[in-house]
Amino acid sequence: MHTTVQGLNTRYIDLPGEGEPVLLLQGWGAKIELYQPIFDLLQELGHRVVAFDFPGVGETDEPRSPMTLEDYAAFTLAFCETIGLHEAVLFCHSHGGRVGICLMARPDCPLTVKKAVLMDAAGVRLPAPAGQKLRQSGYKLLKSLGTGKLTAPLFGDLYEEARDKRASADYKAASPVMRATMNNVLVDLQDKMPAVKAEVLLVYGENDTATPVEYGRIMERLMPSAGLAVIRGAGHFSFADNWPQFSAVIRAFL
Repeated sequence: MHTTVQGLNTRYIDLPGEGEPVLLLQGWGAKIELYQPIFDLLQELGHRVVAFDFPGVGETDEPRSPMTLEDYAAFTLAFCETIGLHEAVLFCHSHGGRVGICLMARPDCPLTVKKAVLMDAAGVRLPAPAGQKLRQSGYKLLKSLGTGKLTAPLFGDLYEEARDKRASADYKAASPVMRATMNNVLVDLQDKMPAVKAEVLLVYGENDTATPVEYGRIMERLMPSAGLAVIRGAGHFSFADNWPQFSAVIRAFL
């Protein structure tokens, strides 16, 4: 189905169920089809299931200008208002975890969230090791030289080569607007986590390198009602890598 949210054509699903509504917020660049096994499980458990493609993903229009994390939260609330969703269990994967944390930490949030599942969620930024800091400083200097009016002819090619090596696959595949958006949302949310009052299940793959288990341990410590489940042998898509353990954990939580 499609609806208009903040002027953007937005694709979504709304699957029937008599139980608590569940709203899924997906990871960066991930279309909602990726989460079909989770949708099937939630429907089996009797839940109404709602999910939508974030701006610039799947069949939802790209934003007209770069978005911030607060923009994502506002878009999510506008979507909920459009379809009349006022209370939900949140399921958030990766980047969706950042959005979910922002929503749950708001004291005036119009969407009531009593439970949430954060799957391999982003939202923690740890200090870089000394060696990495030195490389980052060198890269910033090269960027300045490579983009400066006087120095670009000498250092431009070298900077572009270094930038391409550093960029992730997601960044390389993104449009200019979405690249700027990606830079905007890479923020640390640890200061917001103590304000999350919902009962939160944190699910992390033990081999996740994108959002390591350490992120989950930090969230468990900072959120008042959070518990961590580590999925054996799984990476950043823990639900896909070890479905039997993941689904068992979700069944127990719900």
